[in-house]
Amino acid sequence: MKSIRVFSDSEEMAEEIARCWHEKARQTAKEQLIFSVVLSGGKTASLLYGKLSQPEWRDRIPWETVHIFFADERCVSPKNEESNYKIASDHLLKHISIPAKNIHRIRGEENPEKEAIHYAKEIQSHLALRKGDINFFDWVLLGVGTDGHTASLFPQQDIINSKKLCEVSQHPDTGQKRITMTPATINRSHRITYHVIGEEKSEIVFKLASNPSVINIYPTLRIQGEWFLDREASAKFDFP
Repeated sequence: MKSIRVFSDSEEMAEEIARCWHEKARQTAKEQLIFSVVLSGGKTASLLYGKLSQPEWRDRIPWETVHIFFADERCVSPKNEESNYKIASDHLLKHISIPAKNIHRIRGEENPEKEAIHYAKEIQSHLALRKGDINFFDWVLLGVGTDGHTASLFPQQDIINSKKLCEVSQHPDTGQKRITMTPATINRSHRITYHVIGEEKSEIVFKLASNPSVINIYPTLRIQGEWFLDREASAKFDFP
């Protein structure tokens, strides 16, 4: 079974992620390095962003050393309510003193095929700032859908096996196009954390975290990481 941490509620989980973020950012700043983080969208993410924007963390994190990337983006304007960038901007980016050049936005309003290539080049170029580190990122924070998707990698899509850094995906139900990092990219990270809340996610989380035989179905299992769950999301596990 994979590494699992269960928190009493979403507030406690967000507090722990903020604490770890602060600790790592301070450490990298002291070592004159950078702290590269990949964010995702969704309700859980917005709760985390709100926590980080509170004075107790906002005013203690050396934001000039932090670089923010996005795991995926819907092909919409950055002002659209569905935009992952807009969620991060409204809840976090507008409230912190981070240099604009440190925010690496996926341009969902551009041609998706061209933007996937552009963002891949931006990720590759970022390595020069990491002073010999072969990993693209320090920490990737991912959510999980009830269908087992993560980022914009959906079950049984061919791009799960792509060697490219970024791909264009399509939502299986709505047909909406999205730009997403691939498992090949996300796995080049020092730390990967799935953070999940809510009882409606408990069944899929249990399947993903305890049944390796479904690896060929779910993209989540191509990206090995730790699990941060609230009590409701961990309901299917037999924890004391």
